[in-house]
Amino acid sequence: MSYIVRTGNLARTPELQQGERGSYTYARVLVTDSIKKGDEYVDGATTPYDVAVSGRDAERLVASAERNGNIRIMFAGRYYVSEYTAKDGTTRLQHNVNADEIGVSLRGQDIDVVNKKQPAAE
Repeated sequence: MSYIVRTGNLARTPELQQGERGSYTYARVLVTDSIKKGDEYVDGATTPYDVAVSGRDAERLVASAERNGNIRIMFAGRYYVSEYTAKDGTTRLQHNVNADEIGVSLRGQDIDVVNKKQPAAE
């Protein structure tokens, strides 16, 4: 298993789930790399990542996406590729990440941040 850090756009608003260990969600994040061709950069293929997020991070991600739409996020975590057979019988790859960190990118979007931390008692 590898470790990966990427930035991309949510494909859709993730749904919050509840399990034995608490809250979790799976976020589909689309990442498009820039490729240098000659003196310019062009968009390469888009890679979808299925990012597993748990706990308060999952709750905050879902709430932010519900308020702001399909936002641009950053994620870091343990990365692995799995293989599956699609409905049409072709073999496909699935890019999976168990997120350790999740955050909102400020590139190209305005985001309101709400700090829910209580001030320290004096």
